[in-house]
Amino acid sequence: MSFRTLLAMLVMMVATAIPARAPAATKTTPETALHRIQRTVAAIDAEAKTPGGETRVVGRLSGQLGVPPDTLIAEHGAWGLGYGELSMVHSFARASRSGKSAGDVVAMRNSGMEWLDIAKQLGVKVDTVANRMKRHVPPKAKR
Repeated sequence: MSFRTLLAMLVMMVATAIPARAPAATKTTPETALHRIQRTVAAIDAEAKTPGGETRVVGRLSGQLGVPPDTLIAEHGAWGLGYGELSMVHSFARASRSGKSAGDVVAMRNSGMEWLDIAKQLGVKVDTVANRMKRHVPPKAKR
């Protein structure tokens, strides 16, 4: 068996053993709607970790998502999600055509489903969720 054949077999074995994930956006790969959502989630979580940030984030998300602040705080603790992921879960649930709740979305994710599969099952357009989630982050201050 040649080295090339062995290497090709090894590459195939590794490729089938590792679950596929959306590649990170680079200069050569365009940013997808899921990348934009992930960037928004990171920005929300970063703001929540600043002094007074959790209060600001919870207040803003409560108003935008129509979820009481106490509910968001309870879900944050019970589900072990950051506020960015809570925003994502509620956004997917709100956009759902199947009437699923945020708890249903969390259960789907905890079962091992990928976000794109969840979106497909819910009948959600990821691009629509990405555009709506932009509002969950305050605009950057001009310098």
